[in-house]
Amino acid sequence: MISYLFTTAFNRSLSLAEIEDGRTKQLLMDTNFFLENLTSLGHPLNSLFLLATAYLMVSGVVGRNNRLGKDILAIFLSMCWLVELLSINLLLIAPIKDPKLLLVEMLLFLPIIIVSFAWWYWRINYSYFQNNEAETEPITFKAPPSILNYLYLSIDTFFKYQPSYVSFNTKSAKSLHLFHAIVRLNILGLTLGRAVSLATSA
Repeated sequence: MISYLFTTAFNRSLSLAEIEDGRTKQLLMDTNFFLENLTSLGHPLNSLFLLATAYLMVSGVVGRNNRLGKDILAIFLSMCWLVELLSINLLLIAPIKDPKLLLVEMLLFLPIIIVSFAWWYWRINYSYFQNNEAETEPITFKAPPSILNYLYLSIDTFFKYQPSYVSFNTKSAKSLHLFHAIVRLNILGLTLGRAVSLATSA
């Protein structure tokens, strides 16, 4: 739900009126159309998402472990933030009228990335613990792993590529961590630099 709430805020804050007309604006309108449908109350996509989320939450309360349903929902939300990442990169090259727009969108996007990668790190290890035939634990921590370990790892990866307290031991874990690092460079390198430049030049 955290990702959904920040996705809603991201979409609401993306004012296309603050972007000059052109091809980039049209592409932003196309990507924004999907997020608009997801976050608009009453839209079938939004209603389906909220009903599915409510069902999974109730199932968890009554003790039913609907792992497949949760995975499908998480994959769907991951698709959403990939659309948002595309929007962020389009804003990098868009002629923006409001110099603070890119900075606001980036700040709203960061919590989505942190929560999403924390979940994916946890999910890779969860598969290992559920599969008795697996020989290598994908991600190992010096301390016993908890959900906070994965959240901290997701945050810490934004500041250092290889935290000293964790090891990535499988191809899937290493690939996920590499992708996380690429997203970090995109956000904290290109986007932050461009956003600060626009905001300070106003």
